[in-house]
Amino acid sequence: MGSSSLGYTPCEDCHGGGKKSDGTRCPNCHGSGLVAVPAPPHQENGEKKWTGKRRFTRYLTNLLILVSIPERDMEGCCTHISEGGLGVLLREPVPVGTGVVLHFTVPDHPSELLRLQAVVRYQIGFQHGVEFVSLNEAERRVIRQFCSQLPSVGG
Repeated sequence: MGSSSLGYTPCEDCHGGGKKSDGTRCPNCHGSGLVAVPAPPHQENGEKKWTGKRRFTRYLTNLLILVSIPERDMEGCCTHISEGGLGVLLREPVPVGTGVVLHFTVPDHPSELLRLQAVVRYQIGFQHGVEFVSLNEAERRVIRQFCSQLPSVGG
C-alpha cells in the first residue's frame, strides 16, 4: 500500500490567521494558520493517474501572490514554484480548469511585476496547483534564476 499525500488548508479555528482572538498562537495549527488534510485518492475509472514524475523540479518558497479569476482578485501564498507552474494557498477553492492570471514579484527582481497566464490543474482544500500557460524567455529566466536559490521539493 502506498503512502497518502497531504495537502494543507487554512485552520478553521483561527481562519488561517495563526492567532486566537486574544492574539495568542492558535493551538490547533500551532500558529501556522494551516492544517494538513489528506489528498483524495486517485480515481481508477478512466482518469489519468499521476505517475509521480514531474517535468520540472519544484522549489519551496513563501511569496505573496495576487490571483485574478474572472469574478475577482484573491491574495494568496505561493508555497512552491517551478518553471512549469506553482502551488498557491488561497482562502477559498478555485475549481480545476479555471483560467487565472498570477501577479507577483520575486526577491531578485522586486521592480519587475510578473503577470502570468495560468490554469488550475489541481485543488485540494485551499491548496491549488497552477500550470503556466505561456512564459516568454525573460519570464522563464526570472523564474529559473529565483528557483536556483531555493531548496527543492522531493517528488
